[in-house]
Amino acid sequence: MTTTPIPRKRPRGLWKGRSTPAPQPVLFSHNLAKAAPGCTTPLSTSTHGSEPDEIEDFYFDDDDDDCTRSSTSGSSKRRRCSGPETEDESFTALSNGPSRPSPFPVSSEDSDAHSRSPSRRPSLMASMVTVVERHTQTVSTHCGHDEWEKLKDTFARAAEHYESDDISVALPLLRQVIHECHRFLLDYPDPSILFADPPILPQPSPQTLTPSDERLSRDWDDGEDYLSRRRSPTARRRKSGELPTAFHAILGITLFLFGNLIAQDAKLAVDGEPTTPTAYWLAALDVFETGENLPSRTTGSSDAEDWRMAIVWGRTLVCLADERVTRSLKAEKKGKTDDEYDLDMFGSFMTEEPNWPTDSPFHAIAQRRPPVTRRMSLSMASANDLMVLAMDQFSRGIFHMPHAQHHHNHHFNCTSSLPSAESLSFSRPKELFTIASEVLGVAERLDVASERQYWSSWADSVFNQMKMEADMDAWRGSITLARGRCWLIMGSSQVEELEVALDAGDTSVLNSELAEEAREGLAMAISFFERAKGSASSTTIEPDLAELQPLLAEALLTLANLTVDHNKREELYSRAQAEGGEQVVLDWRDEDVSMDES
Repeated sequence: MTTTPIPRKRPRGLWKGRSTPAPQPVLFSHNLAKAAPGCTTPLSTSTHGSEPDEIEDFYFDDDDDDCTRSSTSGSSKRRRCSGPETEDESFTALSNGPSRPSPFPVSSEDSDAHSRSPSRRPSLMASMVTVVERHTQTVSTHCGHDEWEKLKDTFARAAEHYESDDISVALPLLRQVIHECHRFLLDYPDPSILFADPPILPQPSPQTLTPSDERLSRDWDDGEDYLSRRRSPTARRRKSGELPTAFHAILGITLFLFGNLIAQDAKLAVDGEPTTPTAYWLAALDVFETGENLPSRTTGSSDAEDWRMAIVWGRTLVCLADERVTRSLKAEKKGKTDDEYDLDMFGSFMTEEPNWPTDSPFHAIAQRRPPVTRRMSLSMASANDLMVLAMDQFSRGIFHMPHAQHHHNHHFNCTSSLPSAESLSFSRPKELFTIASEVLGVAERLDVASERQYWSSWADSVFNQMKMEADMDAWRGSITLARGRCWLIMGSSQVEELEVALDAGDTSVLNSELAEEAREGLAMAISFFERAKGSASSTTIEPDLAELQPLLAEALLTLANLTVDHNKREELYSRAQAEGGEQVVLDWRDEDVSMDES
């Protein structure tokens, strides 16, 4: 009987003196660990955690292990136990020698996994993500998962006070959120590595080589049980339930809200902060686009859409469109020509990047945005162009927005990146009403009649969509008034062409198809206004009573000017007088005299 000779053990410590090649990046992990004692590196991420053997078996088959055991100094378990040195000492020992040291700290487990199968390499995406993850070990240790949770809580409180118009409390909280987000940007190239789920890597073995007994279980047993057994180790990890764009959504929405407050009162800005709202809105666009171009988004590893970020992205573009219209009206009052106006607007929308201080959040945002962004083309974009871009974002956000009849937890975990969604008092009708109202506010001020008609029609379609919501009754009065405004714009936008012909004495245009469409639109507006007036007892409609009567009088007066029958015209004038008062009487009398003379 022959006995197998026991292999002679190599004396401990000899492997330390050998030159070790620069270790290859290994697996992507989001497990966070505290820095080792005496280590000055930032919040480091553990590349193994509690399941190193599972991950190694996932990448390296048994054949490679058998071939490499004879050339290594021992098993991975023996190497982890050898020597009394600490984890920090093992980091430095691997990098000693004449070879080029690695810029990233590596544990002995990483080197062992690499030496056991040098022919095996992780996927390119996993290597790239690991490099980014290990780079975070060379930065500050201030921001970690606890700070991320505190940031979400602060943002939730800031948004709650903002929605309740408590500006004195909301403003410092929003400023605090921007400050904390700036710290995250300084500490991490991509803050999503703190909370985003790691990518699920593909199976290394082809499914066609499944053993016969396993094929039998797969084909005849319960499918769910088989899939659970075949799930990879990375898929067994607990998912965080947060989208990769969660951080960028928080920062972008905060900048948008802060810009809205500055638009109301520029004195709210302190020293060192921009006093114009466009600076905050443009920075929000940069943040949104940076989040949209994260590796986890561009590689298609996540199919969930951040509907809140898309909605606020669109609202930011609407605010910029409104600012464009406001500056256009100011330029017209000053008597500027179109060329002078375009040149002024070209410079006002930041064709040249301001020289932000290096310690400013705007500097960090500008440093991390994509090289060529869509925002750079906004300098020459018209208000209508901005509205088109906003509509694209609104369409995406509304499509993925949760419905009231579905469970909130399911949708917010899957399609919303914001924290404490229930605390933000989400309401789908409220979101839709806000979107349509802001679009309608810009549509009323556009110069081109066809653009006014198009965007008022788009807003009316959103208002009309709200009738399918479960809590429609609370919004019925406000929606009725808003839809009346939409139809008033659609009807009166066609009157401009008719007025030119009427001023020239051509009354035949009143019988044209265009005049008929205008009368139909104005009649719809009057119908909505009267229904809103009838529901004035509702508390929802009471704040809009002062706005309702002038709008109804305007619709009646405009329709009267397009009415051919004299008796109907007088009836409409009388109704307009009753709604609008003596000033309306003077207006329609002047119009009536001019029409009779023609």
